Amino acid sequence: MKIKVSKEAKIGLFAAACLFAMFWGINFLKGKNIFSSNNVYYAVFSSIDGLKNTNDVLINGFKVGLVENIEFKDVRSGKFLVTMLISKKYEIPRKTVAKLISSDIMGGKAIKLEVSPDTLYYQPGDTLPSAIEVGLIDQLGHQMVPVKEKAEQLMVDIDKSLKVFTDLFNEANREQLSQGMANLNQSLHHVNKSTAALDTMLNSPNGSLRNIFLNVESISSNLKKNNGELTNIIHNFSSVSDSLARVNIVQTMHKLDASMAELNTVLAKINSGEGTLGSLVNNDTLYRNLESAAKGLDLLLFDLKNNPKRYVNFSIIDLSRPKYVEEKRK
Repeated sequence: MKIKVSKEAKIGLFAAACLFAMFWGINFLKGKNIFSSNNVYYAVFSSIDGLKNTNDVLINGFKVGLVENIEFKDVRSGKFLVTMLISKKYEIPRKTVAKLISSDIMGGKAIKLEVSPDTLYYQPGDTLPSAIEVGLIDQLGHQMVPVKEKAEQLMVDIDKSLKVFTDLFNEANREQLSQGMANLNQSLHHVNKSTAALDTMLNSPNGSLRNIFLNVESISSNLKKNNGELTNIIHNFSSVSDSLARVNIVQTMHKLDASMAELNTVLAKINSGEGTLGSLVNNDTLYRNLESAAKGLDLLLFDLKNNPKRYVNFSIIDLSRPKYVEEKRK
């Protein structure tokens, strides 16, 4: 017997099949398998840090379930209640801890069940103890915060520096800077010329500085050779300086002052005409008498030279001796 199905029934069956397929597809995309049985467990976290529905629940890196729902447990304390679906094939020991971890380098989250051997097991609907594991990405994130703040401050400082730099190198200052660079190049040229001249004076065989250094070296060599003589000279000079130091300079100066006073007294007496020197200096009579005597003596010597027989005669008896007759002075 052939059963006749109406057109409306076919349409209804097709719509139901489409709805079921859509429901199964959505759950499949979420990671749920409606044909497998799961147990529900709970965990409470103070922060979920990006945990989402359908994130994996792992045991030693193996997926055993997924996150079904996340909701506030207590708004005042900020606690989150996470619902986990775990396959009935896996029993959860009593010492197991649900840890929120980073599952990949992009910051994805997952719940890791740290299982410890135990003879007792959690029952479906139990709440597992929870913890948050700080992963590498989280550590880098925490460490990058001060770096980010320093980078922002650095950018602000660079912006200020660029502004100062722009204000400093305006058109007028650029011209002055160009002039300064030209002067600097000229100065460097002079320095190069001076260096070349100095090099010539030092290294040339006829260089003045080279000759000076050679002379200094020769002098130092001579000083080294005559070190003994120089030592004796210094020793003698030291002896002379010691002798001078032992001389009573003060007493000598007193005696010199007394002598100068006596000399001043004698000079005063001479100037006043006292004594022979005073008369000689101040009275010209003695000078005139001495001049007259000197003139007479000069005449006597002249006459003695021209007429020696007038003054000297050695004959005892000589009658023929001419008698000297004094000529009458005209």
